[in-house]
Amino acid sequence: MPPVRRLGPADLRRCSALAADRGWLPEKQKWSMLLAASEVFGIDAPDGKGLAGAVVLTRWAPDLAAVGMMLVATRYGRRGFGQALMEHLLGAAGEDCTVTLFATDMGRPLYEKLGFDPVRENVSYAGRLNVPVAPKEGVRPAAKADLPAILAVDRAAFGADRERILSRLPGFADHIAVLDSGNGIEGHAAAWRNHVTSTVIGPLVAPDGEAAKCLVRYLAATARTQVVRLDLDPDRPELPGWARAHGLAPVARTLVMARGKLAPRGTPERLFTPISVALA
Repeated sequence: MPPVRRLGPADLRRCSALAADRGWLPEKQKWSMLLAASEVFGIDAPDGKGLAGAVVLTRWAPDLAAVGMMLVATRYGRRGFGQALMEHLLGAAGEDCTVTLFATDMGRPLYEKLGFDPVRENVSYAGRLNVPVAPKEGVRPAAKADLPAILAVDRAAFGADRERILSRLPGFADHIAVLDSGNGIEGHAAAWRNHVTSTVIGPLVAPDGEAAKCLVRYLAATARTQVVRLDLDPDRPELPGWARAHGLAPVARTLVMARGKLAPRGTPERLFTPISVALA
């Protein structure tokens, strides 16, 4: 087994090629952001052709981090590379750090073996949102000067600091919107493309479900693609039924899992979608 090493911006092409090898989208913009803002670990392929595997650790707080983009090249599947990467990542995170992730059915057995427990389901809804944008909703494009307020609202909702990613969203997302009541910013959301024909709306932070819908409607109307995607908790009442009633359908299911004690923090009822399923 070759050693696990820290990857950097020079490995962007290798990360994208690894994703394409597994049938994922190359997502060079996302990889570029993660290589700059997060800790990306990889194993060089023994045959000298790119990476045998990679995984991303994003720290939100000393006691909270997220795992994403866990990939092993097709030709090295079931040879222990995934477990080696995850064990290295968990060692880097630290014993006292709670680590969360979005698990597919394929990855779940490994995560369970490493001590991850289920937290909740996540359902990806996608389609053409057929609902008009209502006037005077208090939603507007975000400006550079809004960043401190966005970070404050996000920190209060998430219960930890996501600045390392949120501060890079202007260079990654197609659109960022804020909910401005006139007395200050109360919510924010971003829309970014994970495919030429699909736009993900996330993160989505709002004071309530109606405000969240306003942000979704605005971003869907300004999206550069016709298909939008929302990653939602199917057991919450605010958005899943509304999304289905207005043209979005379930297209994928994952399981949010955690290793370590997931202590209550922030105001989770204000968190409607994640930044990405790569950033639990």
